Amino acid sequence: MKQTFLLLFFPILMVACQSKEEKAAELIKNELSKTLYDFESYSPIETTVTEAKLSVYTDTVCWKKANILLYAFNYSKECLDKAKEAQERMEIWGPPTRYSSSYSDNQYYKYKKEWDEKTKTALTSWEVLKALAKSLKDTLQTLDSEKVIGWEVKHRFRCKNKGGNSTIGDYRYVIDKNFKTVLIREDTDEDEYKNLREIVESTLKGDFESEK
Repeated sequence: MKQTFLLLFFPILMVACQSKEEKAAELIKNELSKTLYDFESYSPIETTVTEAKLSVYTDTVCWKKANILLYAFNYSKECLDKAKEAQERMEIWGPPTRYSSSYSDNQYYKYKKEWDEKTKTALTSWEVLKALAKSLKDTLQTLDSEKVIGWEVKHRFRCKNKGGNSTIGDYRYVIDKNFKTVLIREDTDEDEYKNLREIVESTLKGDFESEK
């Protein structure tokens, strides 16, 4: 009976004795097993764990709003770039004169239509962008920045990419208090990670509150 009790109690004791880093690394390893191209090559290097207090980068609602805002910004910029490109082409072909050919006139009107459409879309998306920025800023003002919601984890590991070459990954995670659920995951080497922080800083500075 005593031996049976020890066998049942031992796994619970082992889990209880795990450090924060070990618990986080175990959860992250399980998550990476679902996403890495070559999980067999996965080799952890370093895991650091700190308390995660409420912020735009730890609160799931704010983090999602920031990502939507970034998407809207990129879309608005893409429309504006296409409008400028259409304007340049429009100026090459026109405006129509009594001496211009029907072909050049058609090209002019083609790019003028594109310029009109992309300009209108860019202006509309900018208004949406301003509304999203205001929503994010308003939500941020309600956060209790002293509230601990879990753990922030920085995890460095080595693995092979699709080309079979060894590479280093640096990921950031936000994990719940019990080390059971990954709330947020970011690849800190990706441009999106840096762009997200730039868009948040622009929002906090009020860059989207004025007219474009």
